[in-house]
Amino acid sequence: MRQNLHMRLARPEDAPAIGVLARRVVRRWILPEQPAEAAGPLLAGMSAKVIRRKMSDGQRFHLAFVGDALAGIIAIREDCHVFQLFVGTRHQGQGIARKLWRRVLKDSTRRAGTRYFTLHAAVGAVPVYLRLGFEPNASAKAPRSRLVTVPMIYRVSSPRHRKDLLR
Repeated sequence: MRQNLHMRLARPEDAPAIGVLARRVVRRWILPEQPAEAAGPLLAGMSAKVIRRKMSDGQRFHLAFVGDALAGIIAIREDCHVFQLFVGTRHQGQGIARKLWRRVLKDSTRRAGTRYFTLHAAVGAVPVYLRLGFEPNASAKAPRSRLVTVPMIYRVSSPRHRKDLLR
């Protein structure tokens, strides 16, 4: 991992950069495994205007920077549903996703007492989420979108996961 990694909570003026990174990662890693009709709605939700609206609605975007470059994003709503976890292609494999996840895990459990987290993983991202401690969630409702996803859950009460809060 590079030594000049730093993280912070996003501000509204970060929305354009968040959108650029999210769209790049989605086009490269997620859209190839999705039906063609899913692309438009998915990418539209990553515009700067939509991201700023999500922030004003209380959704939290945590950012990772390598030097001055935005390297990763994790976004959460209602302190329990992760709806974005993206690391730029050149920064993948350096532990940035894990560091972002631990930041959100600690933030949400301390601020809101969150006991479980959910997400809808792109098929290709399932191995990453399994390594972070998520499990497939067969009881979750399928999202209304046309996206092909795997519902997953992370239970904070698991002895395996409690140690993540201490790191």
